[in-house]
Amino acid sequence: MRSVDFLAVLALLGPLPGLAQDNDFCQDVTPEPLALGSSLQFSGDNTGATISGDFAPGSTLGSLNIPCTWHAFTVTDCANITISYCGTAPAFTEFWNVLATTCPANNVYLFTSQYNYTACGDGNPTMYFQNAPAATYYFPVWYEDPGAVGPYTITVSAVVCGGGAPNDQCGSVVAEPLVAGGQLDFTGDNSLATPSGDWPVGSPFAGAPVVWHGFTLSECTTVSVAYCGQDPVWGNTLGILARDCPASDLVYFSTYNNTNCSDGNRTYIFNSLADGTYYLPVLLHPSSGSVGPYTITVSGISCPPPPTYYDQCSQAQYQPLAVGGSITFAGDNTTATTTGDFPVGSPFEAAPVVWHGITTTTCTRLSVAYCGQSPTWDNTLGFLARDCPASDLVFFTNFNDTDCGDGNHTYVFSNLPAGSYLIPVLRDPANNAIGPYTLQVSATSCPAVPPANDDCSSITPVLLDAGATIMVTGDNTNATSNGDFVVGSPFIAAPVTWHAFILEDCTDLVVAYCGQDPAWSNTLGVLATTCPGDGLIYFTTGTNACGDGNATYIFNDLPPGTYYLPVLRDSPNNSFGPYSITVTAEDCLFLALDQEAVLSELGVHPNPNDGRLLVTGLRGDEHELRITDLAGRVLFSARPRTSTIQLDLTGRLAPGCYVLLALSVERRAEQRFVIH
Repeated sequence: MRSVDFLAVLALLGPLPGLAQDNDFCQDVTPEPLALGSSLQFSGDNTGATISGDFAPGSTLGSLNIPCTWHAFTVTDCANITISYCGTAPAFTEFWNVLATTCPANNVYLFTSQYNYTACGDGNPTMYFQNAPAATYYFPVWYEDPGAVGPYTITVSAVVCGGGAPNDQCGSVVAEPLVAGGQLDFTGDNSLATPSGDWPVGSPFAGAPVVWHGFTLSECTTVSVAYCGQDPVWGNTLGILARDCPASDLVYFSTYNNTNCSDGNRTYIFNSLADGTYYLPVLLHPSSGSVGPYTITVSGISCPPPPTYYDQCSQAQYQPLAVGGSITFAGDNTTATTTGDFPVGSPFEAAPVVWHGITTTTCTRLSVAYCGQSPTWDNTLGFLARDCPASDLVFFTNFNDTDCGDGNHTYVFSNLPAGSYLIPVLRDPANNAIGPYTLQVSATSCPAVPPANDDCSSITPVLLDAGATIMVTGDNTNATSNGDFVVGSPFIAAPVTWHAFILEDCTDLVVAYCGQDPAWSNTLGVLATTCPGDGLIYFTTGTNACGDGNATYIFNDLPPGTYYLPVLRDSPNNSFGPYSITVTAEDCLFLALDQEAVLSELGVHPNPNDGRLLVTGLRGDEHELRITDLAGRVLFSARPRTSTIQLDLTGRLAPGCYVLLALSVERRAEQRFVIH
C-alpha cells in the first residue's frame, strides 16, 4: 500500500495503454444509495484504466499520476464506513485509502481511520472511515501492474456513526469480577477502535485508538494479561491499566515477557494491585499487526504476604499496636546491611540491621522480647528510633534475661509517648545474632503517675548537719524531665528525680552511689540551688571510692543554703530503677583532700553535656587525649598541657555515648560521657 494520507511525492507513472472501462472517469459512474446497516458490492476490472478526468488540475493526488477506475455511493446520515477487497484474486496489494467528495476529485478528501490486510483473511486490504458525514463519496480503484490489476470485487458497508466496536469507549464497559486463582478471557475486535472519549487532554496516549475491557478485584492481586494466540503475533500492545475513565490514573506493568505465550505474543505482569476496578485498553495498530479479532486472558493470584522486616528503615511499614495488644514479628537478618540506617557520626553507623515498625496512639509500656532464639542472641539493640536515618533514639528503661525463660533479652520502654517507632534487629554473627528470628512486641498502659519526687517543687528539704550522714532512696524508672531545669540549662532534657537538704554552715559534702548493682555508669555530679534546677554547682572531685564501679562525688566549701540533688535516669548506662544514695556532710576544714589523688581521677563535666565539656584529672604527662565512639573509632584527639582542659565540640559530634581516653606512658584512663 502506498500511503497518500500525507503530502508526499512518489515517482510519476505514465498512463498505461489499453481500453478505458465504463467507470474509468468518475463522472461516468452513478452513485448508489448506501443505507445504514447495509452494504453494496462493486465489481470491475481496472485493466486499461487511465488518469484522464480523474483529478482536478493541481490536486495533490492528481500529481501522483496514478490511473484508476471509480465507484460511488451516497449516505444520508453520519456513518462508519468499511471498504474491503475481500475475494479479489490475486489480492490487490495497492489501494487508495481516501474517499473523494467531488468529481473530478479535488483536495477535499475523507481519509481512512485505519486499514489492514488481515480482516479479509486472503491478503486483501480493508479500510475504515469513521464518522463520515452524510454525502456522496467517490472511491478510486488504484491501478498498478503488478500489485493491483485485473478483475476485483469491492464491498462497501455502513453502520450508524460512532457505533464502531461495542466496547470502543471505556465508559461503556461493564467490569467483570476477577478472583485470585481465577481468570477471564476477553474477546473482541479492535478494527473499529477510535480514541474518542478514551484519554484526557495531555495524556501520553491521547490519539491512541483502543477498545476496552474491565475487571474488578476484591483483594490485593497480582494480575497477568496475556495476548497468547494472536496470529500473526501482535507487535504493539499497551502494558497499562486505568483506574478511571477517561484514562488518567494509569498503572504500568511491573514486568513483561514474550515467553509465557509459546507463540511469541506478549504477557504483562502487574504486581500487587490493590482492590478496585481496572480498565484494560486494547490498542489498534495495524502496521504492527495489532488489528482484528482477539482473545486476551487475564488471570490473578493472591499477593504474597507483605514483609514485616526491611533492610532499610525508609522501607519499613508501621503496624498499629494498641494497649493490651501484641505483635510477633518474624524476620531474617542474614543479609542485613548498614545502608541508610544511621546518620554519619552515629555510634551505630556501622551496625548492620533490619527494621520493624509500630505505631501507638497513647502512652504505653512497651516490651520487646527475643524469646526463642537458640542459641541465645547475646547482642541485641535496646533502643527504638523515631526517625530515619535513626538519630532520634529512645533507649530502654530496663532489660532482663529472665522473662523469656531461655536467656534471651527482653527490653522494656516505660512511659513511651504515642507515636511511630522503628525497632532495629542487629546482625552480629560473633554473638549468635544472625539468621531467622521472632520478636514479640507487646504494649500495656503507662504507670498512672511519675514518682513522687519527680518534680523538685514537690519535695521538702531536710536539715543536714556537719558530721551527719543521710540516705536518700527512690526509684527513677518513670522519671520525667518536666519542670526539672530552667530553659537553657544543659540538663533541660535530662529525666531526673530529686532530693533536697539544708546546710547551716560551710560544708564539704560527699555524695556516694555505692551499692547500685549493676553499677550506674552515668550519674550527675551537680547540685542545684534553685527549683527548677539552676545555680548549678559542679563537683570538686569525682572518684570511684565505692570500689564497686559506682561513683562518689565531693563538693568542697559549700556555703549555707538549700541544695537540690538530681538523680539521673539513663537506661543505656544502667542508671535506672530503685536506688540508695548516701550524703555525708563535714565541716569545711574536716576533709583534708589529697589533691594529687584527686587530680589523678579523670572526669568529664557536666555529664551529660551539649558538646561543651571540662576534662579534669589530667596529670600533665599524657601524650594524647582521645574521644572515641563505642566501636573504638577515634573522633577527636588533642595534646593536653595542663591538668584540666576545656573542649567545645558542639556541632562536631552527634548526640550519643562516647569514651574519653587519657594516654600516658604510665597509665590509660577512660571515662564515658553522653552528648544530648
